[in-house]
Amino acid sequence: MSLTTTQSTSASGRPTSSSDRQDGGGTLQPLTVSAADALAANASGLERAGELLDPAALSELLGQQVRITHVRSKPDRSLLVAHTDSRGEAGWTMLTVDPVKYHNAQERAEGFGRRIQVHSTAGPHLFSGSVWSDPQLAKELTEARAVLGEDVSWQILRYNPRRRVVATLRSGSSQKVVRVLASGADHLRQTTRHWRGLGLPVSNVSALGQRSTAVIAPMWGVSDLHSSPHPPAAVTAGAAVAALHAAPPRRSAANCAHPDPQRAAAGLGQVAPWAQQRATTLAERLAERLAPLGSSTAAEIHGDLSPDQVVLAAHGSHKIRLIDLDRAGSGHPMRDVGSWVAACRRNEQTELIDAFLTGYTEHAPAEPDDMHAWEAYAHLAGAADFFRHRETDWPAHTVRALDLTEEALNR
Repeated sequence: MSLTTTQSTSASGRPTSSSDRQDGGGTLQPLTVSAADALAANASGLERAGELLDPAALSELLGQQVRITHVRSKPDRSLLVAHTDSRGEAGWTMLTVDPVKYHNAQERAEGFGRRIQVHSTAGPHLFSGSVWSDPQLAKELTEARAVLGEDVSWQILRYNPRRRVVATLRSGSSQKVVRVLASGADHLRQTTRHWRGLGLPVSNVSALGQRSTAVIAPMWGVSDLHSSPHPPAAVTAGAAVAALHAAPPRRSAANCAHPDPQRAAAGLGQVAPWAQQRATTLAERLAERLAPLGSSTAAEIHGDLSPDQVVLAAHGSHKIRLIDLDRAGSGHPMRDVGSWVAACRRNEQTELIDAFLTGYTEHAPAEPDDMHAWEAYAHLAGAADFFRHRETDWPAHTVRALDLTEEALNR
């Protein structure tokens, strides 16, 4: 099958891709990264969007070599990317048609003694800055640094612009982890406290500062279970998650986001229009599978369970900690199990599936049909993440996610 790209014009006048047509077997062939990025830039509806998706072009714009780590696209409105430079310093660049966002970013940065770099105000506004000038996080980061003191060295681990920062802090021989959230950290602290009360393996977190937007915890363990797969630790993780699901859910636990396969397919179509037709077809099948589960008895769940959310005490140890409880809440228990299974299949670590289920089924029942449906949802809902996280060869990963969605639906 040819991988050439053809375009037609939609009713709105925007070019649409007919590349990656499905072949006779119903499969989808991935584009090259450059071709897929060109279509993603076109789908954004913003001039100069291609510069923000191309590391070389973005590096030239910023005057330094950068690696793109995160992308968030709102078609016809904005494109926001996070990046790191050769020294590991995190920053952001935004392209937006909204002059209010541009002026607010300038004012907030200046209010904290920072500056943003303005690249263009003709047409879409194009501007950039460091993580410390992030319009939604600068105040929280400034307070956290003030509380900790200037002698603390920050290493940014994950940066989602305008939403969260996760960093390790080093002061002398002491090392800790801090999370700064634009939406506030009360939910994270309350969830951690409740889970610890249930005897679950989670590290304690403490509030950092007075704004309830940051938490700090001791550095624990040596690696996560994705980087260092160890089946005995997966057994422990399965048992811990089963204990969570068996406990009465808190009345105060917020409901996890309702599964919406059609929304997931539409979101993928915004960044990978060449894959939307197949994603939509799969979403229709998946919606039928998930519909009966909406009235099922809910449990307290992790909400984003995968091997990289499990930290090992030591290499070869079965002792673990569950981390990243930001999305915890009330939901169907098989949502966690399906999420775990999906991550293991995606990473070709199927030995961790059997181990996890061994630990889980010793304490709670697994429901295979429901588990397969939730696995399919995890694959579909995560299909756009490869673009957002700028994974190498993200189009191929996207196609594989859709293949795995279909395989799970066919089980």
